[in-house]
Amino acid sequence: MKFLFAGSTLVLLFSLVSCSVHKPTASLQKLDSLWTSPAFGNHHAGLVLYDPSSKQTIYAHNAERYFVPASNTKLFTFYAGLKTLGDSVEALRYLVRNDSLIFWGTGDPTLLNVNVPSTKALEFLEGRSERLFYWPGHFEQKPFGNGWAWNDYQDYYQPEISPLPVYGNVVRFSAPQPPALNIAPPFFTLEKDTSHAAFQVHRSWLSNTFTGTSGPVTNAFEQHVPFQTSPALTAQLLSDTLHKEVTLLPLFSTKVYQSLSSISADTLYKHMLQPSDNFVAEQILMLVCSKLQQPFQSKTAIDYLLKNHLSDLPDRPNWADGSGLSRYNLFTPRSIIRLLEKIYTEYPAERIFPLLAIGGQSGSIRNAYKSVDGKPFIFAKTGSLSGVYNLSGYLVTKRGKTLLFSFMNNNFNRPTSEIRRDMERILTQVREKY
Repeated sequence: MKFLFAGSTLVLLFSLVSCSVHKPTASLQKLDSLWTSPAFGNHHAGLVLYDPSSKQTIYAHNAERYFVPASNTKLFTFYAGLKTLGDSVEALRYLVRNDSLIFWGTGDPTLLNVNVPSTKALEFLEGRSERLFYWPGHFEQKPFGNGWAWNDYQDYYQPEISPLPVYGNVVRFSAPQPPALNIAPPFFTLEKDTSHAAFQVHRSWLSNTFTGTSGPVTNAFEQHVPFQTSPALTAQLLSDTLHKEVTLLPLFSTKVYQSLSSISADTLYKHMLQPSDNFVAEQILMLVCSKLQQPFQSKTAIDYLLKNHLSDLPDRPNWADGSGLSRYNLFTPRSIIRLLEKIYTEYPAERIFPLLAIGGQSGSIRNAYKSVDGKPFIFAKTGSLSGVYNLSGYLVTKRGKTLLFSFMNNNFNRPTSEIRRDMERILTQVREKY
């Protein structure tokens, strides 16, 4: 197995070695030039290639080193859902007492969410004749995850975590036909400031005061701004949407209830994995807590998975949240490979691969990894933050062999596009030559 390096161009030439006698460290010395090159020599990089059919690591560099995984964390959240949630997502739990219906959330993020919608809960509540009472449940989770950047509070990718999200916990400001501006849900209003900058919406840090710059809306516009959640606001939003009163019930307890389902679990996973939806990822951990009959808290779901399903990881991770927004998350490439192997052996590829981002076709790598023959060969999850770009998943070689890979890059100080191009070049050569 040889890597040839010329300038900033990396070319992989693979000489096939029998995996039954191959030693993972044998090829490491042959690849030293790759990691001291200008492309990878000045940042923290790691790569593992693993053959699940022979259970052999065919290449490893920094496999045991910890990396910030960014949204590669969602692969672990995906596995948490696979192991606990079953085939469908539980939308609500409820109990009827005389003329009252008491309901509470399970963490399901789909109620009135335009990105991954389900009408089941809405239709259910609309059709009930009883008086409606909303109970927040045993919610111990903070609105933000550990290690999140507080000043991203008004960015679309960081909505607050809650037991019963409504509208995806964001306000959608849109102008499909400028200058008219739509606000959804219409419960919220928009104030104007005196700035004449290009139109944009801002939210106050500790309130749901939304302010728009006074510059005109001249082009088609859409901005999703998270709102500050609370049990009282959830009841208000539901009342406003259902056009009937929903009363907040702060204190309640029961072990008897009925359930309502919303969408298939795979539909939820696909939306988390392909566009890399942080909000859906966090809410999946809330769904896991609900399934375990435990108070809502990300740590509860994470600790359960690490103890019961991931105790055999080669390196114990520091797993902080569901989405990968936190830089507290730390995983090694070989632990990610172990997770990928578990998924690959426990669930059929025909189910798993279409849920992931697919090179040249869908999700966050739809514009990359395009093969000459048109056959997709990368099924994976990206992970990016400032100075972080990772890709982990499954690679199908030209000979039809499926490899597991984790390619991680941290602490670089050059455009992410350059890192992506180098990774694509290397993994495409693996596909062609192995």
